[in-house]
Amino acid sequence: MDSAKKLRLLINCSNLHVGGAVAVASSFINVLSSAPDPSYEISLVLSSSVHANLVSLGADLGGFEKCEVVDHHGLRSLWQGLGRRFAGHDVVFTVFGPAYAIARGRRHVCGFAQPLIVYPSNPVEQRMRPVDRVVQRLKYIVQEVFFARADELVVELEHVKLALSRKRLFRGMPIHIVYNTVDAVFKEPARWAPVAFPETPPALRLGVVSRNYPHKNLACLPELKRTLQQQHSLAIEFFVTFTDAEWLACSAEFRRTIQNVGALVLPQCPSFYAAMDGIIFPSLLECFSAVPLEAMTMGMPLFASNLPFIRDCCHEHAQYFDPLDVGSMASCIAAYYQDLPDEQRQERLQRAKAFVLRYPSPTERAQSYMDIALAAMQPPLQ
Repeated sequence: MDSAKKLRLLINCSNLHVGGAVAVASSFINVLSSAPDPSYEISLVLSSSVHANLVSLGADLGGFEKCEVVDHHGLRSLWQGLGRRFAGHDVVFTVFGPAYAIARGRRHVCGFAQPLIVYPSNPVEQRMRPVDRVVQRLKYIVQEVFFARADELVVELEHVKLALSRKRLFRGMPIHIVYNTVDAVFKEPARWAPVAFPETPPALRLGVVSRNYPHKNLACLPELKRTLQQQHSLAIEFFVTFTDAEWLACSAEFRRTIQNVGALVLPQCPSFYAAMDGIIFPSLLECFSAVPLEAMTMGMPLFASNLPFIRDCCHEHAQYFDPLDVGSMASCIAAYYQDLPDEQRQERLQRAKAFVLRYPSPTERAQSYMDIALAAMQPPLQ
């Protein structure tokens, strides 16, 4: 096919800087880099975080038509030139939005993973001061408008599609479901990168790979650690993966009692899990998170919030607690380690590992993304 007539796709992840969205974008582009298709042109706009992940994965970015590394942040993207980068492409695929741009290419497909838009009344909001609640709602109204400017949306679970389809701005919009997955690096120990852990007293290690967003509910960890020790005689060390800025923003008690290994690149994540005795996930609100799947893939017991968005992806393969009740959390963890025979624990972990295999592979997820983008490229039927 003549190069001038090739369809042009731009993959935009310049707005992704930390957390699971960076891992998803990195995995997707890494898969594409290993099997380029010459029948269309793919260009990339990568944040420095996504680019760093791809470098750590050994991805070859030379096969793409163009690769630009630039960081866009929120509404500043409007005057940072994001829209200018969209111009001239048949389809722009923003891996996770919103994309703050006026120009958007001929078609714009956008990934959606903002639970505070689909579930505005939630435990996180109830904890906020009234003025902060108003500011947050205004912020997410703006985000909702920019999400609605996309032609099609991609979500990760059915409950998100259902909730979005009920909102006025998204009625009638095509909404696709592409399930999350665990990156291939988790099954390739030779590619795992080391993690520097601080020295700690002998204790069970529980960790979580997460940003320190309020909805992650991680501020409860110091109290949970005390409760486990005082009420269950169980010594636990909690490990988090906060950025330097997030760590410095934590309370003095949190920094004194909880261990931080810093933000991780994707090949470090399996090493982090492998060094733990279990994973804790006390989140109050999610569209989807890969952490539970990664924990089960690594053979780790998962202690998680007894909320629908977790049960939707984990079913019976997690140990569930009330995330608003530290006593419930402590009892759940203590019961697993103190009351459950080792044979039963191992059987549960094996069943959980088998369950994760039902989710798509990274290659299958990448193909689903591309199928949606390529279908959007085609001219509509007359």
